[in-house]
Amino acid sequence: MTSLAAIDPATGTTFAETPVTPVEEVVEVVRRARAAQPGWAARPVAERARVLRRFQGLLFERRQEVAELISRENGKPVAEALLTELAVTLDLARYYLRHGPRLLRPRRVRHGNVALWGRRGWVHWEPLGVIGIISPWNYPLMLPFGELLPALLSGNAVILKPSEFTIRTALLGAELLREAGVAPELCPVLVGGGEVGRALVEAGADKIFFTGSGATGRKVAVAAAERFIPVNLELGGSDPCLVLADADLERAVSGAIWARFSNGGQTCVAVKRLIVEQPVYDAFVERLLRQVAELRVGHGREPGTDVGPLIRESQVRELERQLAATVARGARVRAGGRRLPALGPTFFEPTVVTDLPLDAPLWREEVFGPVLPVVAARDVEDAIRIANDSRFGLSASIWTGDRARGERLARRIHAGAVLVNDATTHVGAAETPHGGEKESGLGRSHGEWGLYETCRVRFVGSDRLDLMRKPWWFGYHPASLADRDAFLRFAFAPRWWERLRAIPGALRLLLNRRPV
Repeated sequence: MTSLAAIDPATGTTFAETPVTPVEEVVEVVRRARAAQPGWAARPVAERARVLRRFQGLLFERRQEVAELISRENGKPVAEALLTELAVTLDLARYYLRHGPRLLRPRRVRHGNVALWGRRGWVHWEPLGVIGIISPWNYPLMLPFGELLPALLSGNAVILKPSEFTIRTALLGAELLREAGVAPELCPVLVGGGEVGRALVEAGADKIFFTGSGATGRKVAVAAAERFIPVNLELGGSDPCLVLADADLERAVSGAIWARFSNGGQTCVAVKRLIVEQPVYDAFVERLLRQVAELRVGHGREPGTDVGPLIRESQVRELERQLAATVARGARVRAGGRRLPALGPTFFEPTVVTDLPLDAPLWREEVFGPVLPVVAARDVEDAIRIANDSRFGLSASIWTGDRARGERLARRIHAGAVLVNDATTHVGAAETPHGGEKESGLGRSHGEWGLYETCRVRFVGSDRLDLMRKPWWFGYHPASLADRDAFLRFAFAPRWWERLRAIPGALRLLLNRRPV
């Protein structure tokens, strides 16, 4: 049996080997998960929540171990893993454990149509069955478990196919689930590359959650559509950051730098296109260059490191291609722009690029690495136009001294989330929906929206007046036409006296006092 190597991106060395799941076994994994799911779903929500609460406790107890493994496997600083992976996952667990049981209770539906008076209706949130999660390497704990926890709470079985670059983090998370009381067949981990993910879709899961590139997301969506399998897609973005002339420049610079260079710039929700109003452009860039120069690049497990390595050397080559093509179009590299081979094979300097045309690769494509392009806008209207001129629409940020104005402008930005005087942190807020529009994907995760993405909606209604013959049943006698019109006037006429005059005819129809 072949295996996958767990490689430390900072050193390029292998620190573990994991057996690959044979493609032909994926169908059996799905079958076992489907067989285990009804028993799990039959347990009361409160009981399922107790199991996940034990998982939350175990994750908290072993937080340092998990953070160090993420750093070793992904490259990000341990300090960053603690806050952007552990803290967010623990908070997502808190949210779903606190609010999930209430959100999953049947919800009463009250009918407003007078013809339906006497009926009772309830919306039930039921598990889909078997959910497949295909997750990326850049946030190997927070991203998959942000979907896995609500899926388990709502009564589903979950099959996790993590990136082949971050297998060990997924396996450790699954180990904590088993220790908490989740049966192994209820939440297995598939190990492998794209062929294993493809096999999971083909094996007939009831829904697929995919986070990754747009190209792969399209393939997943097409394969799922052929089988009528619904999908939730988070396909990345090229998030604009608008700095208006009245902004606090020091704060805007600090926020933009963190939102661009955290996780080595390898984040879907990140400041990737910086748009600054012309009057403050030069002052902003000056402050930006000064703060970027202070970032410390190094191994993620070294205290004090701000920016770690890229995940693989292929990622560095793609970044170099985008940068070189942009410079060839006349852009200026104002800071960084080079590899740091003395540190290791995948380290790259935090880079700032200015004077680039708006059709350059660094501006039009998604950029996964520590490179920040900056352009000037004539005014606010020009900044909004530039921000919306993108095939992506994941998130955005606006920095201004007038919050009310910023909130008004936020409604005009084409993105799933827009923050004012902040950036990216909505992903770490368990209560808020996360997802995008345009080519950034379909569906939402986190909050109640993420919980309901894991459910099948079923309506159950009953008629308490079941001894009465319904006036809309067949037997459309001509004598009933006037009463049918009276019913419409009684229910929908704009003036109250029209409704009042229609009551006799409406009652004749509802009480079947004339032939229908």
